[in-house]
Amino acid sequence: MFLFLPYRVDVPHDHRPIMNWLVLAAAMFVFWFQKNDSSITMRYWLDGWGIRGLLGSIWLHGGLLHLLGNSLYLWVFGNAVCSKLGNLGYLPAYIGLGVAGGIGHLLFDGGPAVGASGAISGLIGMHLVLFPENSIRCVFIWVFLPHRPAWFSFRSFWFILPWFALNIYGAMHGSGRIGYFAHIGGFVAGVGLALLLLKTGDVRVERREKSILSLLGLGGKKIRPTPSRGDRTGRRRQGEVQERMKALKELSPVGPEETPAERGQRVARPTDTR
Repeated sequence: MFLFLPYRVDVPHDHRPIMNWLVLAAAMFVFWFQKNDSSITMRYWLDGWGIRGLLGSIWLHGGLLHLLGNSLYLWVFGNAVCSKLGNLGYLPAYIGLGVAGGIGHLLFDGGPAVGASGAISGLIGMHLVLFPENSIRCVFIWVFLPHRPAWFSFRSFWFILPWFALNIYGAMHGSGRIGYFAHIGGFVAGVGLALLLLKTGDVRVERREKSILSLLGLGGKKIRPTPSRGDRTGRRRQGEVQERMKALKELSPVGPEETPAERGQRVARPTDTR
């Protein structure tokens, strides 16, 4: 038996992901309440199409390992997505992705469920769209050799696409206690939301980044990489280049496209003094 876990994504943060930290703290706080009052789980788990279950189940967990696993993925992928969306936009996106995961579960499975897995899967889908080539650092641990872990680094799509394929396989061959359809529903919603935000220009990629649309050559003007903070603007740089070219033309007796023969003809031609 082994553990294969991501622990870091190489994504520069435009903002401090404070809202993701608050979401993570809220999940732990609610879990503490669950341990002290088991009736909370019964009242707010996902069991039917009620809005209370769709919203409340996002904050519940079935046990400590469930909480720790979700917290790890929320920390790794949520920080990157929150930094890109901004703190104000992150919370409604997170809740919406959780609801989408719950709907996927209700449509194709239907049993009672708890957990933030649908929302976190949505964040993974958004990460794939926004940062497909950024590295994800992982650790591989054999249970029988825990003192000799192996460290790996993958591009995002090489980690996320096999992860999504395993979820599809799990959904097709019996889900057991894992809400694979919630994962799939949240993931698909996350991919769709990220594509929509890129197309509308509500989220923009920096010059140093590539979205999946840029990678596939489908990016438009609204998602063209923009200069990072501290860089000179495009207009200012273009003006400086034009000024330098003008100065070079004035200082050089030979134009940038003038041949020696043309130069001789120009020198021999009398100057018009009229």
